[in-house]
Amino acid sequence: MTRTGARAAVLDDVFVRMGFTRTPRPAAPRLPDLTTSIRTEILDLYRSLGGLAAEPQIRPGPWDLSYGDVVVELDEDFHFNRYRTLTLLAPFAATLPWAVDYRRHSTEQEHRSGTGGRRWTNPSAERMFGSADAEMVFLDVGAPRWKQRALYDAVKDAAAATGMVRLARLSVHDDVEGVRLEDYLRGRAAVTPEALFGFVAARSSAPLA
Repeated sequence: MTRTGARAAVLDDVFVRMGFTRTPRPAAPRLPDLTTSIRTEILDLYRSLGGLAAEPQIRPGPWDLSYGDVVVELDEDFHFNRYRTLTLLAPFAATLPWAVDYRRHSTEQEHRSGTGGRRWTNPSAERMFGSADAEMVFLDVGAPRWKQRALYDAVKDAAAATGMVRLARLSVHDDVEGVRLEDYLRGRAAVTPEALFGFVAARSSAPLA
């Protein structure tokens, strides 16, 4: 099985061969970086997800890949579930170029979101959302870690929507030239560089230079 992160490394190698130049990743977004109205939307999302803290520590991890003026996120199985659907319905996210496909992935691929170990919950997620329900049970709390990841993805979406970064989101479940991106990254199928570049351009929050 290809490790999480290994697929991003494969994608990075492909982009470099296509002529992209690796650059240092910009700082991950934080709430103070966003406009007042967008911060309010993010906090509304947090509470819609069952957030408990009056002043939550919302700290998304670093961007996956960076090339000049575009950052790329490769979203794997854990990113797609009912909580991600909710964040993609936020006003700032609803028209992003990946929103429609990502809402579909979140409905169809939830069973792949992961429950073992820290995939369902962890201490930092429970501080934000409370104690987890049993795995694959969605009653009082559900999956704190799923909620945390969806919220962090929403903050990155907000950074793209407001022009802080030019972001292209790709999913292992996407179809490129009739090939599932997961299969391409595992070496099970081929995709032309032109098709991959075109897909990245279509998924960019602003036109590629």
